[in-house]
Amino acid sequence: MGNDEISAPTIEETRDVSIEKLVYGGEGLARTAEGVLLVPRVLAGERVTVQLEERHKGVRRGRLLQVLEPSADRIAAECPYFARCGGCHYQHVRYERQLELKQDILRECFERVGKIRLEVPVSVVASEPWQYRNRTRFRVEKESSRFEIGYFELLSHRLCPIERCPISSAAINDALGKLCQGLGAASFPDGKAEIELFASDSGQALMATVYSSEPAPSGFGELLQSGIPGLESVCWRQEPSRGQAARGRTWGNGSIAYHVGEFHYRVGHGSFFQTNRFILDAFIRAAVGDLGGKRALDLYAGVGFFTIPLAHRFEKVAAVEDHPASARDLKSNVGVVGTGVRPYHQSVEKFLAGASPGWDAIMVDPPRSGLNRIV
Repeated sequence: MGNDEISAPTIEETRDVSIEKLVYGGEGLARTAEGVLLVPRVLAGERVTVQLEERHKGVRRGRLLQVLEPSADRIAAECPYFARCGGCHYQHVRYERQLELKQDILRECFERVGKIRLEVPVSVVASEPWQYRNRTRFRVEKESSRFEIGYFELLSHRLCPIERCPISSAAINDALGKLCQGLGAASFPDGKAEIELFASDSGQALMATVYSSEPAPSGFGELLQSGIPGLESVCWRQEPSRGQAARGRTWGNGSIAYHVGEFHYRVGHGSFFQTNRFILDAFIRAAVGDLGGKRALDLYAGVGFFTIPLAHRFEKVAAVEDHPASARDLKSNVGVVGTGVRPYHQSVEKFLAGASPGWDAIMVDPPRSGLNRIV
C-alpha cells in the first residue's frame, strides 16, 4: 500500500471487515460490533483488513491495510499518487463500474437526504477518464528554499506534493510542471497558499488565481506570464482578515473566453464554470434537450452555461445568480444574445419571493449544498 499508512498496528487496532456498499464521497461502509465503519479505496463485497482510527463527529473510519478478497471490479490505479492523495476516490475501480456506482450513490442521496424515490432512469453522460479537468486548484507550501505544490493527503491536512495530475488537462499539467520547476517560487511568501489554473476549451489560453493571506508580490503576474505560454490573466487574491475587505491585484484582462459548440462564454477569476471539458456540449444537450416555449427560468445560473442555450429556444429567459464574479460574467454573456435574457444579481430565495408564476421551464443547477427548504 502507500507510504501514508501506519506500520505495525497492534491486533486490537485492526479489524477484518466486509464492505457492504459505497457511500457518497467514495468510502465503503462496513458494520462492526462498535458500529458503522467507513473505509476509503475499497469496493462492495470486498473483505479487507483495516486499522481503526479515532471517532470524529460520531463517525468511525478505518485505514485500509490489506485487501483479503478483492472485487472483480478492482484495478491498479494509474495515478502514482492515488494511495496518498485525497483528490480522487474511484481510481481503483474500472471506469464503467465507476459510472454505475455513482448512479447508485445518487439514487441513495435522493432517497436518504431528499426523501425522494426516483421513478425515472438516471441518464449518464460519460467522459474520458483522464485529462478531463479544465480547472484545478492546488495547495502551495513554501518554507525557505522548500517549495511544494499538490493536494491534501486523504482525510488530512498534510500536503501530498505532486508533479503531474493525470485528471487535469495537458495545458494545466504543462503549467504545473513549470511551477514545480520553480517558476514564481521566489515570489511566493513563506507559508501556505493555493493556486487555481483554468484552461480554455482549446488549451491555448489559461488563467491563474492565487489565494493567499499575504499581499501580492510585485511583478508576480508578469513573471508567470513570461514563463507560461497563453497565460492571459493572473490574479493574486489576498484573503481578508476579520473585519477587513478582500484585496487583490490582476495582471491581464481578468478573464478568458470558453467555447462550447456554438456558444461562447466569458469566464473571469472566481467565477464558476463546469470542469469536465469533454462533456460540456453533451451536458447542454442532455439538460436542455428539446425544451422550448415563451418563458424559461435559470436558477443558480453561474456565468450563463445553460442560460445561453435556453435563450436560443425561449422568447424570454430570466437568469438568477448571487455570486458577484459569476453574476458579472453572466451579465456580460447574456448581453451578447440580445434583449430576451434578463440577468438578476440576487439570491434565488429573494428572486422567488417576488417572482411571477407561469414558467414553461425551470433549470436548477445548485451548488454542492443543494436547495434549501425555501427554494
